[in-house]
Amino acid sequence: MTPPRRLVSGIFCFVFLLASSPAAQEKLQEDVTVTLVEVPVRVLLKGRPVRDLGREDFKVFENGVEQEISRFQVISRRIEDQPAQGPAGRPHRLFLLIFNIYDYEPAVGAAIDDFFRDVFRPEDSVVVLTEDRVLSVERGQGLEDFVAGLKDALVKFKSISTQSTVKNFRDLDHEGDRLLGILREAGFVAGVDRGQMITSPDQAIVQFFERYRHIWEVYRNQFLLPGLDFYELLLRKIKSFEGEKWAICFQQREMFPMLKSTSQLDMAIGNWIGSQVDSQDQVKARLVQARQEDLRRSFDFSASFSPDLLADLFLGADMTFHLILLKSLRTVFSQNFELREVGQDFEAMLKKISVSTGGHHDFSNRPGDVLSEAVRREDYHYLLVYSPREVPSDKNRKIEVQVDRDGVEVTYLKRPFKGGPDVIAVSDVRATGRRLGFSIDHCRLLMVDGRRRGSASVKVLLYNEATDKVFDEGRTLEPGKETMRISLDLGDLEPGDYFLIIEAVDLVSGATDVFNGNIRLGRLPQDLISTRSGSGRSVP
Repeated sequence: MTPPRRLVSGIFCFVFLLASSPAAQEKLQEDVTVTLVEVPVRVLLKGRPVRDLGREDFKVFENGVEQEISRFQVISRRIEDQPAQGPAGRPHRLFLLIFNIYDYEPAVGAAIDDFFRDVFRPEDSVVVLTEDRVLSVERGQGLEDFVAGLKDALVKFKSISTQSTVKNFRDLDHEGDRLLGILREAGFVAGVDRGQMITSPDQAIVQFFERYRHIWEVYRNQFLLPGLDFYELLLRKIKSFEGEKWAICFQQREMFPMLKSTSQLDMAIGNWIGSQVDSQDQVKARLVQARQEDLRRSFDFSASFSPDLLADLFLGADMTFHLILLKSLRTVFSQNFELREVGQDFEAMLKKISVSTGGHHDFSNRPGDVLSEAVRREDYHYLLVYSPREVPSDKNRKIEVQVDRDGVEVTYLKRPFKGGPDVIAVSDVRATGRRLGFSIDHCRLLMVDGRRRGSASVKVLLYNEATDKVFDEGRTLEPGKETMRISLDLGDLEPGDYFLIIEAVDLVSGATDVFNGNIRLGRLPQDLISTRSGSGRSVP
């Protein structure tokens, strides 16, 4: 039987940003100069893979120049263990678990349990993402402790990350009530006599729509639009993992407060617009309608992202993307607003990525059923390898694949990964007693007055068990080497469990990294209590 500590060893080399152990580093060395290009190609006929193709059926072009296929391989894989595989013959596997959820619900916990009970093996590696952040989970004594820690970290993170959104929703509802009051005073609510107008209705309506649109765009950017730079850096690291790579995305249906068409507020706005008679008032009405139309158009954000770009990142990492769509149980009690789905464009993008990478996608209130189907799903594709005939440039490299078969649907990698140096990273996070230590790696350095200097801003936030912010400190540092160690004395905080966020920004390169995870602060030894020098002192 596998010892408990060994049981989770495969998890942590990746949960801690893939760089905390020598073994992980050996598997994730980045090749800055790539001479071979690997192009995964999936060929479908009526939704089923075409299996009888050979090297002679393919042509590959880069920037219009035909390339010689130096290696051709047929790949068939599925998460499910094959009968012929013994423990020694099973491939190494990496799972990227993506939780695109607004809030933690029982179905999310059930999905986590199903994965670690039915899919996970002790030797597997796991990366956990939510809101384009790697979620770090403290090492436990066994798999059960790890799963409990993952759930707890998700609950705390979502409670923290949605605080401002909850406030925005509440403020939006109050502003709707306020606008309704203004329109009542102006006499544009059915059954209410015109009173003396105190606030200009047109200005109040314009401000309401502008505020409404701002709240929506903040929500969209935080919970919907994927960070392509983040995914590129992460998947560039994952690409060199030796083994099978699988992404499982748990996508909760996105719900956002929309103005009820039958609400008094919506009808009052329509009444005001329709009552403007003279030319000057009609100009004001057209301005209101313009802001109303701006808001309506902002909910169509399909032009804000390209599914092909994100699909290329997963294709370039040779990662199969499975999508599990979950129902949202959120409700809202408001006379003016109701929750409606707003993520149809985003879900369509994720489905396209799933198809492009040979994955499975489905919606179910029982995520375990969809997970079981994804585990059995075969990803059958071809791998074409070539060495560019011309010296490649990272910019504007475009790949085209032609298949000598009529009526088929072909998906393939269109843009190779760009090379590049390592970027700033938060690593080796440790809490000893009530002292927090961590490293900032890969700071970009410049020559300044004959010395190599960098510039980085670091912010540390701590939340207690009630998700109240109890520590918030940031400062700008000037490292003289690529790695610096930072230590914080948190002796003024009570011992216990906290959720930690460390935000690091390289002010030279513009790169950002964020650590998110639970930590436990212990009691200080008695001989240190009298010499403690105060909290929040950082020492590079």
